[in-house]
Amino acid sequence: MRVFLSCLVCRIVTFVLHKLGRGATSMPGKVALKVKRNVLKDLSKNTKVIVVTGTNGKTTSCRILEEGLKKAGKSYFINKSGANLITGVTASFIMNSTVTGKCKKDYAIIECDENAFKEVSRYIHCDVILVTNVFRDQLDRYGEVTHTLNAIKESVKNLPNAIVCLDADCSLTYSMSKEISNKIITFGVNVPFDKNAKAPEISDAKYCIFCKHEYDYTYHTYGHLGGFVCNNCGYKRPQPDFAVESVEEMKNDHSVVVANLNGDRNIIKVNIGGAYNIYNAIGCAAALTALGIEQKIIIDAIENFNGAFGRMEHFKAGNNTVNLILVKNPAGFSQTMNFLKSIDDDFTLILSLNDNAADGRDISWIWDVDFSGIFDKPNVKELYVTGKRCYDMAVRVKYEGVGNREIKIIENEDYNKLVDVATSQGRDVYIVPTYTSMMTMRPVIAKRLGGKDFWEFEVFGIAS
Repeated sequence: MRVFLSCLVCRIVTFVLHKLGRGATSMPGKVALKVKRNVLKDLSKNTKVIVVTGTNGKTTSCRILEEGLKKAGKSYFINKSGANLITGVTASFIMNSTVTGKCKKDYAIIECDENAFKEVSRYIHCDVILVTNVFRDQLDRYGEVTHTLNAIKESVKNLPNAIVCLDADCSLTYSMSKEISNKIITFGVNVPFDKNAKAPEISDAKYCIFCKHEYDYTYHTYGHLGGFVCNNCGYKRPQPDFAVESVEEMKNDHSVVVANLNGDRNIIKVNIGGAYNIYNAIGCAAALTALGIEQKIIIDAIENFNGAFGRMEHFKAGNNTVNLILVKNPAGFSQTMNFLKSIDDDFTLILSLNDNAADGRDISWIWDVDFSGIFDKPNVKELYVTGKRCYDMAVRVKYEGVGNREIKIIENEDYNKLVDVATSQGRDVYIVPTYTSMMTMRPVIAKRLGGKDFWEFEVFGIAS
């Protein structure tokens, strides 16, 4: 009876909020959990569930997984962008179940916040866990990286029957393999993206997680990822089960790699730019294999998926494109700057910084972002900053050095003005916002240039 009541009140609240024009990503689940705290046990028990967690790459990874299940003809659902706490996870399950609590879909793709995963893991049935990586992120919320790592590790221990896919190149993430009993599949990149890449001066994992001796590296990809080895205790990167063996091409809209998928070598086009998306692709290849999806379908999914909500998302503005790339920590922001440095055509750059709770109140992390070289490029024609902390971002880039460019400021989070700027450039525009800035500006962009509301990104049934 309580399962029925929990499902019923969730549906009623969702209906009312949608009528009011709101997204209903959290409140319905919050109400449902008041009725029955462990309702996820009932909702998830007859469904194959994959949970995606980690610092960077969760939402994009979910998009690749979604494409894989769609191409395999599976019925599935995925929780909405931003609905990755237990309230959002619960609401997503209820809206894809009967009022008696039986899930109508065969598969569930669940993006889960690293801290929220511990609570979710107490109740949810889970078949596969994909851990993307662990980086420093929102220090006032998550604390140091070891806190995030331990939260994920304890969550996994609550789900001993799940297959766990781990990034072999992340010394933090892979360290979990020493302490969990789950079946483990590893993924990684066997080569540097840049042969001249060196260890960053500021690293989230400079010292061995076990003996505190400084790591040596055979190569670096980005951040603390790469061929780590501790010459003191012997802890080192393993040879991954799923590995990118070479990077044949890296463009702003795609990459071409040679990948070893559990023993089979394939040339694969990753249908979105950025080194970090190569990691997302190979991680999803591992996870989809664990779910029993055929290799040719997996490759097809990687080669044809589209960018996720706010992550390499494109909007047409006449003959030009407005591109939205979410950032939320030094590693992700730095990689976005590296991606932009690969672009040869002229573009306008807009940086947007907020300090709301969901972003992290402490914005000192922007001083750890590697902007080196981006403002040396003559094709970065104009530079704008906006968001609640626009002046802090202006100071940051001023200290970096922006050449002869004026740092133009859009005050008061005036995103209509931002769209006016973006559509008047006569060239492509790249907008790089933090989370709440993206969530606020995107509806304005979508309304002006065309696009779905964020709650419309959830798939009910086989994807449309």
